[in-house]
Amino acid sequence: MHELAIRNARLLQDGTWRHVDIGIDEGRFTSFAPNSAKKTLNANGRMIFPGGVDLHVHFNEPGRTHWEGFATGSLAAAAGGNTFLVEMPLNSIPTTVSVETLRSKLAAIAQKSLVDFGLWGGLVPGNVKDIEGLHRAGVAGFKAFMSPSGTDDFKNSDVATLRAGMIEIAKTGKVLAIHAEDPAILREAETKLAQKRTALDWERSRPIEAEMSAVNIAIDLAGETGCRIHIVHVSAPEVLELIASAKAKGVAITCETCPHYLLMSMEEADAIGPNAKCAPPLRPRHVMETMWTALSNGLIDTIGSDHSPCTPDLKTGRAYYDAWGGISGIQHGLPLLWQEALVDSKLLQSIIELSSIQAANLINLSEKGAINLGYDADFVLAETLSTPYRIKTEALHYRNRHSPYCDRTLTVTVSETWLRGTCLYRKGEAASEPNGKFLAF
Repeated sequence: MHELAIRNARLLQDGTWRHVDIGIDEGRFTSFAPNSAKKTLNANGRMIFPGGVDLHVHFNEPGRTHWEGFATGSLAAAAGGNTFLVEMPLNSIPTTVSVETLRSKLAAIAQKSLVDFGLWGGLVPGNVKDIEGLHRAGVAGFKAFMSPSGTDDFKNSDVATLRAGMIEIAKTGKVLAIHAEDPAILREAETKLAQKRTALDWERSRPIEAEMSAVNIAIDLAGETGCRIHIVHVSAPEVLELIASAKAKGVAITCETCPHYLLMSMEEADAIGPNAKCAPPLRPRHVMETMWTALSNGLIDTIGSDHSPCTPDLKTGRAYYDAWGGISGIQHGLPLLWQEALVDSKLLQSIIELSSIQAANLINLSEKGAINLGYDADFVLAETLSTPYRIKTEALHYRNRHSPYCDRTLTVTVSETWLRGTCLYRKGEAASEPNGKFLAF
């Protein structure tokens, strides 16, 4: 007898929807033909997806918890269909660049997260000596900025720092995630601006060429050092083509894009306002459309939210160019992508895999990210709404309730999210106490 049986769920496999029953015991999937069970969850034909694995979130705890924290951020993550996340090493105070600061972060997070989580360690000038200790302490991987990060607490890495850090990271076998924009090109582009106010000004100040140049530098260093690298938040297909070419030559490189580069264009940005500002910036509509083609063609390895919130004063009442560059999107990014792809089951399956099993594989996260026997019973029940609704500010779970997705029409929603066989989110609110675990790597 199973502890729990899911009945009548719709599972997407090989591009085809199938009605399935699934047995769960001791927090894991144990059968696709369960007989009797102590408890039954009737999915009533709802779609079942593996819990999302988001490798790119900024919850800013400790130090900037008034921007976001694990209590609110993990609830928003669960509401957006995620059951595991990895938090970035910057924007918290102190930043996660040593074993000591890693431990202070873990102490601050304790007992607050609804979902399971890992932590990135930082690579910054002066901390190469800390790489081995952070590795042994269990970080999921490392993160570096090639351009200024937006905060003085986390310095960007020059080529010498990247090379030295990548030599050490290669010894650990872990991956280096890189914010790839060439600061020299950014400086040059900024000097050419006639004004610094609009979304177009912001996009012109951070051209695609800056991403391409930085990626070429990173590719050369990866080839030289043997370090695995992961280029985060790629905004344009030209960058993806460089990465694909390097892969074909044997470079250990992968890449991520974010929902906002697939859902919003530069042409919409001024109307949305500063809530749509990010770095790299939103690109013109034709670029956004080509990113969908690149996704369909397998040029993207993972999807991560790059959820990067702030307090309202850093967005409201400011010119687009001057506002904080970060998007609050973890609660609705995946559901909006699902609904865009719902008419194309193969595309939908790609989006599901990019945001779950492929993300899990990138950091060697075993037994999560798929509805497979023996895996953690992390899953989402989603449904297509008979009456679509508009995303409202008051429905946001973030500590600071603002998002560029407000007022968008939602036709697919998360009705339940389960972690290790326990429901943690149901119908708009938390359904359990925070029981998320830190997973060391």
